[in-house]
Amino acid sequence: MPSTPIYLTNFATPLAQRKVAIPRLQRPSQGQNGMKDRRRVPRACTACRSHKIKCTGERPHCKHCATTNRECVYIMPRKDRLKIVMERCQQMASLLKGLRSCANADDDARIADLLEAVEEEISGSRRTTAPSIPDTDANGSQESHELGALDHQDGLDTESLGLLDEDLHINDRARATGFVGKNSEVQWLRAVTLAQSEQTDDEAGALHRQGSYAPGIGNEQISSYSFWTDSESVDIDFFVDPYDLPPLETAERLLGCYISKVHDSFPILPRKTFEDQFRKYFTALQNGNAPRLSPMWQAILNLVFAIGAKYSHLSKASWRADERDHLIYQARARAFGLNEFTLTRHSDVPQIQSLGLLGFYWLSIGQVSRAWTVIGIALRFAYTLGLHVRNEDPSATAVKRETLVRTWWSLYSLERTLSIVTGRPSIIVDSCCSVPLPIPVTEEQISDQMEAAYRMRKRSSSLISTPQSWSSGIVDPPRTPMGLGTTEANSGSYFKAAVQLSIITQNILTSLYTASTITRSAAENQHEMAQLGQRLDQWVLSLPREFNFQEPINSASMAFSRERMLLAFPLCGARMLLGRLCLNPRRQAWREGNEATFARRMGNSCIEAAKMVVDFLPDEPNAHFIYDQGPWWCIVHHMMQAVSVFLLGLSYPTSTSQDSMLLIYYVKKVIRWLQVMQDPVAERAYQVAMSSFETVSRRYPAHVAGIWRMESAHGSDIQQHALGPSMTAYLPAQVTPDQFVPQDIAVATYVAYDAVSTGATFPAHNGIAVYSNSDHTAR
Repeated sequence: MPSTPIYLTNFATPLAQRKVAIPRLQRPSQGQNGMKDRRRVPRACTACRSHKIKCTGERPHCKHCATTNRECVYIMPRKDRLKIVMERCQQMASLLKGLRSCANADDDARIADLLEAVEEEISGSRRTTAPSIPDTDANGSQESHELGALDHQDGLDTESLGLLDEDLHINDRARATGFVGKNSEVQWLRAVTLAQSEQTDDEAGALHRQGSYAPGIGNEQISSYSFWTDSESVDIDFFVDPYDLPPLETAERLLGCYISKVHDSFPILPRKTFEDQFRKYFTALQNGNAPRLSPMWQAILNLVFAIGAKYSHLSKASWRADERDHLIYQARARAFGLNEFTLTRHSDVPQIQSLGLLGFYWLSIGQVSRAWTVIGIALRFAYTLGLHVRNEDPSATAVKRETLVRTWWSLYSLERTLSIVTGRPSIIVDSCCSVPLPIPVTEEQISDQMEAAYRMRKRSSSLISTPQSWSSGIVDPPRTPMGLGTTEANSGSYFKAAVQLSIITQNILTSLYTASTITRSAAENQHEMAQLGQRLDQWVLSLPREFNFQEPINSASMAFSRERMLLAFPLCGARMLLGRLCLNPRRQAWREGNEATFARRMGNSCIEAAKMVVDFLPDEPNAHFIYDQGPWWCIVHHMMQAVSVFLLGLSYPTSTSQDSMLLIYYVKKVIRWLQVMQDPVAERAYQVAMSSFETVSRRYPAHVAGIWRMESAHGSDIQQHALGPSMTAYLPAQVTPDQFVPQDIAVATYVAYDAVSTGATFPAHNGIAVYSNSDHTAR
């Protein structure tokens, strides 16, 4: 029917008055909602399709099927059916992996061939999966297609996405903080403030408008919630002679701090080789025939001093120097090998090691953005030298190969930590890496025979690390293969366990905190979270009993009390990352049945993990304890991660079944600890935590009053984990700083190596020994 009006002509009237417009009649269905009524449903039921009639799309019965008393069936789109099939394939592949340990040699080989063929298909399907927009039926149109896509996007939850809703170029502080992703506790603290504004907003639909953090929400930038020191300069405003060195006694103490408090967690340097070089150089320096040092070795030496100096100030050692001495050491290191020529030189192992040490130092002083950047450069250089793949060089000794392996995994673990802290993506592509996991032995035990035997047994038991195995978080089972015996608790097995936990944590980030989550259904996300939780449980079971903090303390595990705590903190952090997305009422609104029960259980587990972090801290704050026994380089990160979880639980009480009074107690306990730690990062964290807590506490005025000093009866309700005699010694207040860093620690360390010649033979240059760059890798 033409859209123009119909005109009637009267020839008896003048020409100007002949045409009279007759308005077009409007159908009843073409009112204001006419366009809405003409929209097609995304998918018609099978009965309406077969009869070629329009389906109204109601669930569980459309109007036609309800009127005719027919069975109303909606067929899923092809892409959704494909997702279910792929999910079942993944489940069967996981089952086959678990059965390999029980299969004989022939069945194991067949399973291996099958998994190798299936794994590539599964990983390829994950990479190529696109968002599934419901197909239209035969009566559909392009209009319904577009509207359905918009409705689909509106229904998606963007909590796990890293959205940029502010101008990071507005000032220096914003640029220094940079982008902070959704898995960072800084964003969690911001979410606490946004939650309060949501709950006080009386306008209809405010919750929906604020669900995706649209621009304009909140006047404060993310830098207002950051407690890191990125905005402060790392340069010094006075001249520093890069060739100056501390006295021998001070140098030994600084190196002792580094070896005892850092090296086992991040063995970037070969300890035996570096200590031997250190002793040879200072002995020659005292004798007046000091060798000429390579600039890169001097950079590494000063970075070790800087890290040791920072720890001496945190632990309040009696022999510590000026508060700025660690900045002076890092300035000397940057003058030697970390300057404007760093990016123009070809990469070598000493350069990689120095960049890794600089990244760790910047993390320890709160410069997380700089640390994240420099670790990325170090990893690029490591890629250049092939540290990410298996080393089959026949000329390389076992010691050299294992040194490179541990250097790579140190950078790997450090970068994973910084990715969690900053919320930024990792640059490591796990599928491109084939480097084996570190051998679980001490550095002194590494030999060619031992390495060959270990790798052979690992292959025979089908537990050798591959790009698919370690990148998917596979860990050694609780029982070791036949002939290997029980895994011994030592520095090597501790480092391997820490690496495996870093791998699983990265799986959590890539599975739950990336854009790929919007293409998965709620059931698929729930299945993914359950599998990741099982991997964490398997990792705990694979630990040597001395490292498992959930096991009762005994005489054998007392010597590894520090390792137990160093592994416990990141494990709790991984569990918090796993359940954090369930502390969100925007997701609760459309959850039903089993899904709501699962979400509540995950939210509770997230808060329980945060409680466990705080339970490791004695009720009476003692900074010496945590710096001596815990991950002192990022302990504030773990504390603020727990605080943000508690505050989210208080902000969204319907997401969990936790007692608000108990959560307030935990928040207060952490705040008291931050107040006594006397560190610039802790001081900033204290201010941010107090501000966020004051915002939340307005809803709990009766609970907050008088809670700073809790009654002992209430404290008994908090489950304290077994710390062992070596940790309970820190509970009394009668502690002096010197006992945490013994003054003869460095001397005692070196005496053990006097009878062993492990250092490299330094070439002569005009009669003077020269420490060349090649000496940084054990031979």
